[in-house]
Amino acid sequence: MVVRFPDDPPTSSRLSQPRLVALLCYLALARPRGLHARDTLIALLWPSHDSARGRRALRNALHALRRTLGEDVIVTAGDQLVGVDPTRLHCDAHALERGRVHEEADVGVEPLHGLHVNAAAPFDRWLSNERARLVALLARETPSVAPRPARPARPYSPDAWVWHARGHYLFLRATHGGSTDDLLRCRDHFARALALDPTYAPAIAGLANFHAVAARRGVLGPFHTEFARTIAYSEQALALDDTLAVPHVHFGVQALYLDGDFERAGRAFATAVRNDPAYAEGHRFLGVWLGMAGRAPESVQAMERAVTLEPDIPHFLSSLGAAHLLAGDRAAAEAALRQTLLLDPRHKPARERLLAMLEDDGRWDEAQAERERAPALADAAAFRTALAQDVAAYRALLHEQLLRDIEALEARCLRPPAETPVDELFAPPVVRLVQLYARVGQWKRARSWQVQARAARPVLAHWFRALPELAGGQG
Repeated sequence: MVVRFPDDPPTSSRLSQPRLVALLCYLALARPRGLHARDTLIALLWPSHDSARGRRALRNALHALRRTLGEDVIVTAGDQLVGVDPTRLHCDAHALERGRVHEEADVGVEPLHGLHVNAAAPFDRWLSNERARLVALLARETPSVAPRPARPARPYSPDAWVWHARGHYLFLRATHGGSTDDLLRCRDHFARALALDPTYAPAIAGLANFHAVAARRGVLGPFHTEFARTIAYSEQALALDDTLAVPHVHFGVQALYLDGDFERAGRAFATAVRNDPAYAEGHRFLGVWLGMAGRAPESVQAMERAVTLEPDIPHFLSSLGAAHLLAGDRAAAEAALRQTLLLDPRHKPARERLLAMLEDDGRWDEAQAERERAPALADAAAFRTALAQDVAAYRALLHEQLLRDIEALEARCLRPPAETPVDELFAPPVVRLVQLYARVGQWKRARSWQVQARAARPVLAHWFRALPELAGGQG
């Protein structure tokens, strides 16, 4: 691994001290991209130091990087966050994420080859995972959606970038298991960025993201009013920079979940991926759409790409598990779902899918172990008692439970409210109802509800296509 200026000899390196190289590497590659907490950096690279020694060591390392690379490469926000200015640093790994291998890169050399830091086990673990991620990216075939040609970045205020990066950090932390407070604070940071540069399109796209998540969670409302703000900010951002991916994801969400325009949704998600092949959320939504389109192998590829880009986000792994399940690869689905639950033991969709797989495969002891795994499901004791009697008792109890769920869902579908709740826009109860009827083998009822649902909302035909329980053609 070398660090050099554009006019340096190809084999030279401005940095040779491993801990300095490691610090720069982490600041450039760690996710979420942007700014990173000083305490995190100390824990990674100086784990044996106390707080005072660790902060002094980090301060000295940052000073050395600035002295070697230039004062404007390293940026900070307050006393806690540190990052690198992406316009001052070219990184082959960033090009690789966008589907481009740098013309001078040696693809036969392992990514981050030769980098090792003594007495920094946490960093070594991160480095090992990062190497594996980059190796997987190198091994991938050319994406089916070709990236658009790169173009020079427009000038912007460096201070605006810092505020946007800090806001994006808070947004990602809030979106993936974080707090409402983080979500609200990210809006303030995007606003600060725009106060410095009103034309800074990524900060406007950040506001689009904020309103989308705030509307979805009910933090702000009513939902349709807030989501309209998401679309307005998306259009504003795209008018300033038509290479952004975020706006097209929101256009796709609007088309698929709100307007019922399936084809428009697919075009929007594909455009997001083409604009920024390193935007994992674009790949995930494209994967969802491909599954609904009956293109299960391509759905798996899109989800794998999303997980390769963001391997530590449980929701992405859970989506990959669902894609594998639809494609008929139950072993791969199980592996992805178990990995999801290692990261987040409370991830409900992954747990429900894994439990259903185990029960449908007749793996009763493993299913019961999953029910009892912390945090144990409320019905774990009842199922333990039934399984102690025999498998037939467990199956009977499961059948009763599924029928109760069907009864509640059917009552809900027969008496729809005047206004559809937000959660049901993204997870229509009739889809779950059809899924459960298929699981208990009541195919006529499953078909009847499909016909009614498609007549009322034609786009739901695609939702039913994405149900593994109907993949055998009986639905």
